[in-house]
Amino acid sequence: MTRAAWHMDHDWYTGLVPANVQLEPDVFIESAYCLTMFRSQREPGLVLGRASGVYDQTAFHVGPAGKVEIGEFTCLNSTTIVCNQRIEIGRHCLTAWGAVITDTWLDAQVTPAQRSAAMDAAATEPRRALPSAGRSQPVRLEDNVWVGFDAVILPGVTLGRGCVVGCKTVVRRDVEPYTVVVGNPPRVVKRLNVTDTDDVRAAAIGKYDRSGH
Repeated sequence: MTRAAWHMDHDWYTGLVPANVQLEPDVFIESAYCLTMFRSQREPGLVLGRASGVYDQTAFHVGPAGKVEIGEFTCLNSTTIVCNQRIEIGRHCLTAWGAVITDTWLDAQVTPAQRSAAMDAAATEPRRALPSAGRSQPVRLEDNVWVGFDAVILPGVTLGRGCVVGCKTVVRRDVEPYTVVVGNPPRVVKRLNVTDTDDVRAAAIGKYDRSGH
């Protein structure tokens, strides 16, 4: 749901959840401190799907034109999201401690003058927010993706459904569905069986319902 900026009763932090953060039912946010650097002017700028969770030291560094969408039952645990355009994370995903997902990167095309201008702009901004000086490319995590601790997902990457990114892996290119990748540069170490289709899920739920539980 969308509401005016508000304070969460359980929160130690006195800051507010911005009005353009859209929460579906049963969302859990550990603290609004994760939104300290959330500056999106989009409507909505952040969507948290049903029963998703934002835990521990997760941080949303979202620029004025950025939009982040998180699917239902997805868990972000001490993850840094850097978004100046668009980041989409699907359903049933898990991102671990220290993982970074960014749609913006400083590359060779960014000149020293551009970097200097960004630093000057940050010096006059009340929250010292550093404007984007690099190129932005949308990032997408499909359903049921697992990103290990300290992994980095770089701009323009799509992580295919059911894939696993090992800890400290730096991903610069798309990862195929149901693939396990590790290292820098990433290498494929395993192909996974497809066990998370909608048909399999429906059959499992049906079996659970018939058991009387």
